[in-house]
Amino acid sequence: MRSVHTSIRRLGNKKIAGANKESYPPEECFDQEFIKEVERSIQDVKGGKGTKYDSLEDLFASYEK
Repeated sequence: MRSVHTSIRRLGNKKIAGANKESYPPEECFDQEFIKEVERSIQDVKGGKGTKYDSLEDLFASYEK
C-alpha cells in the first residue's frame, strides 16, 4: 500500500507542460516608445551615465534625501 505522503510528493514533482520554458510576450504587445526608452536607458548605463553606489546603505541614504 502506498503512503499518501509519497504520492503527494510525486504529484508536486510532476512536469507541467511548458513550465520550464521561458516565455515572453510578443514584442508587438509593448508600446514602441517604451521599448525605445528602455533601450536608451540601457545604453546610458553602459556608457557610464548611471549612478553607482559603494554600498547598499549609500543607495538607501540617497533615497532618504
